[in-house]
Amino acid sequence: MTDNNPNNSSPNASEAADASNIDLDGITDVEKYFLHSKGEIVQKLRLLGKGKSAINGYFNHGNDFFLTSVIDVLRDKNILVLDITPDAELNKKIIDADNIIFKAKHLGISAQFKAASIQTAKFKGQQLFACAIPDDLLWVQRREHFRVHIPLSNNAVFQIKTAQGDISEYPIIDVSGGGIAIADKSFALKVEADDEFNNVSLLFNDELSCTTDLIVQNTLPLYFDKPSAGQRIGCRFNALLTDFSADLQRYINLLDSHYRKTLSD
Repeated sequence: MTDNNPNNSSPNASEAADASNIDLDGITDVEKYFLHSKGEIVQKLRLLGKGKSAINGYFNHGNDFFLTSVIDVLRDKNILVLDITPDAELNKKIIDADNIIFKAKHLGISAQFKAASIQTAKFKGQQLFACAIPDDLLWVQRREHFRVHIPLSNNAVFQIKTAQGDISEYPIIDVSGGGIAIADKSFALKVEADDEFNNVSLLFNDELSCTTDLIVQNTLPLYFDKPSAGQRIGCRFNALLTDFSADLQRYINLLDSHYRKTLSD
């Protein structure tokens, strides 16, 4: 890392996240979701990096934004290293900006933190962004929105009938009690937020499947460093039978248990 160290000043909890700027799905007791421990904050930021979670950075009073991700967390130097954008003009605006608010989702968990300023820095031969590790981090994890990644080896699929009457399949790449995300590598599904998938089949394994309706929440690049590689379509369940919801939660818990074991190995 070069000597372009970021400003190490950092906001307090009330400044770090204005409730009017946070999508907390109706949560009013925001303060209890703040993390203040440096160790916990570093661990959560590293989770964002390991999960390659997309992060939105908002500046200019929320009128402008950019996409980034965590590259590394240098705890001893109090530096958070973030990916830089390919747009030189945008990068200059970001460097000149004050009070950048970062928002991210990790497995259905909402995260938010703030940087007083951002600088560019050389890290492992690359020009990247750097800012101070935040003093506070908002980390909202609720059971119904806890999302887990589904390994491709599990062969979980989303099936939909085409206009021609054929069945098209797309991998389900993550799941929560509230919805799923699917991978569409060919951009065959022309959808946007609030569109509906009706009477689709979800096959998680030989013993867990259902037919249901889904509402599209968002569409994002499947890989942010390669936008042409496909799209990730996030959907929420419109209605699920109680019995299936219970079975799905057991499936999520099993996936999470396997994931945590992988991390500890």
